[in-house]
Amino acid sequence: MILCVCPNPSVDKYVWVKNFTMGKVNRTIREKSFPGGKGIHVAMGVKELGLEVAVLGFWAGSTGKWVKEACESMDIRCYGPELSGETRTCLTFKAEDDFNDTELLGTGPVVGKDDLAKFIEQHNQLAAQSEIISYSGSWPPSDAKASYASLVSSAREMGKPTIVDCSGSQLTDVLKEKPFAVHINQSEGQEVFNTEDPFELTEKITAHCDMSAVTCGAEGLYLSDGDDVVHALSKVDKVISTVGCGDSLMAGLIAGAIRQLDLMDTARLAAVCGAANCVREELGMFYLKDVDMLQESCEIKNLNVNKP
Repeated sequence: MILCVCPNPSVDKYVWVKNFTMGKVNRTIREKSFPGGKGIHVAMGVKELGLEVAVLGFWAGSTGKWVKEACESMDIRCYGPELSGETRTCLTFKAEDDFNDTELLGTGPVVGKDDLAKFIEQHNQLAAQSEIISYSGSWPPSDAKASYASLVSSAREMGKPTIVDCSGSQLTDVLKEKPFAVHINQSEGQEVFNTEDPFELTEKITAHCDMSAVTCGAEGLYLSDGDDVVHALSKVDKVISTVGCGDSLMAGLIAGAIRQLDLMDTARLAAVCGAANCVREELGMFYLKDVDMLQESCEIKNLNVNKP
């Protein structure tokens, strides 16, 4: 089993408007909801790749119930404490003006000390049964200090590989615990390492882990094991939405690790999963048939930058 830790799940909603008018009443043309949160997206991708997966999160109110039911309908098991309040809602606006693809992200329910203790306890129980654990996204507001670093440390003590997608101080702290792999994008790299150069970023990250994945938007993925850097670029003819591409790419990294693929094949699978997310309307989701279709056209190259 793969465990995807998603502290801040959400209802992800597309909201279509013709044109957004500042300071005026705007009426939607259409709305559509999807189960969301970065870890949820990762879990959906892992499941689509044919692997057994579970999600650990905090769940609150009717929105939390809806997200759990949506996941369980896809045979993704859900664990974690029930909180008061409501699981957050995140909006993505689709418009014919500059507001197109504008995102509005909710905060989520407040996590108390007892809730966090229950979450950590369940994490340790589930991690012991898992082949690999992923950690993705933000934390909801909390009365207690919540961090990925302590969870990664616990998993490492059990001998479990971990893969992390986070930013800021969470990333700085988690690198000290030497996870198996870390995924960031260029802007997150700039925030922590003061550079957007993918080669510098992969070098700085693999000083603390076995594998680093740096995504550079339309320029593709740079994947390193500390010796080689592989560049993979999967192009699509029409991009419908890029929301969740990094999470879909994470699913490919996890599947590559589980299947013990080499660096080139892992990079190819990850890049293709990210690209496959772009060609469908569903937020943070991709389909295996699109992954299979994109495999052959993926551009991939071992850059050998660290070899003499």
